[in-house]
Amino acid sequence: MLLEVFARVMVPILVIVGSGYLFRLTTDFDIRPLSRVSLYLLSPALIFSSLVEAEIVQGQTLRVVAFSVLLVGVMAALTLAVGGTLGFSRKTNTALMLCTMFSNTGNYGLPLALFAFGQRGFEQAVLFFVVQGILVQTLGIYLAGSGQGGWRGGAATLLRMPQLYAVGAALTLRWAGPELVTSSENVAGDLFRGVSLMGDAAIPLLLVILGAELARAEIDAGDVAGISVATSIRLFAAIPISYGLAYVLGLDPLSTKLAVILGSMPTAVNVTLLAVEFDLRPKLVSSVVIVSTALSFVTLTVLLGALGAG
Repeated sequence: MLLEVFARVMVPILVIVGSGYLFRLTTDFDIRPLSRVSLYLLSPALIFSSLVEAEIVQGQTLRVVAFSVLLVGVMAALTLAVGGTLGFSRKTNTALMLCTMFSNTGNYGLPLALFAFGQRGFEQAVLFFVVQGILVQTLGIYLAGSGQGGWRGGAATLLRMPQLYAVGAALTLRWAGPELVTSSENVAGDLFRGVSLMGDAAIPLLLVILGAELARAEIDAGDVAGISVATSIRLFAAIPISYGLAYVLGLDPLSTKLAVILGSMPTAVNVTLLAVEFDLRPKLVSSVVIVSTALSFVTLTVLLGALGAG
């Protein structure tokens, strides 16, 4: 059963991630332009087209938002409690909170949801991805800055991100009637298919970027304790916490599975950028990203098998 899940879900992901890893390892490939294309063009297109076409139940959407916010809060509190018990410094605790609060629901979680749960699972995973993206761009920046810019800086960055406007445009079209752009009998439908095609390109590109990012990251052996704490919380403690929140909030069966899977994904790669920008233990953060991502291919395979995915 687990081998079947691994073959159907993880192997396709590993092939693409491994390709990005080897490509950057063997060339002088500069990942920054590709990341910007993904961030400012393909990911917004993916969010827009997915939200327009998705079958969204309003009550479930509000529950997904509540789940994402509560999960971030619980993970932060748990990390702070463990870090305080172990005597970590304030800077280290803040870095570890950044690692445990935000999971890789984008360039890892979205493809995983697609391979494991099909198109419907992917469409619902987009909701989790959008909510966490907003949290990273606001709460994440505030946390990493430790008061340098605060909420004002986080809000300013959020307003510059095209994902926000992609969500707004998609919700507006859903209100007006998605058939206006999904029809093949008008120009609007032709334009939408172009945007949708760009969105389709985002999935493999996100995985290539993940592999390329991992190829140049470094593990600092001096941070074993911090790495162990963050990885354990992110991959293991998050499972019962995510399930408990999903149960209390009354998420439907598919959303519950997605909540547990996406809630226990490895640390988001983009938190490394925040750690570097604000000098918040960047080597520790990048080490957690590497270790949690590597171990997740095992933990998520087991979890997917237990949830009957694949």
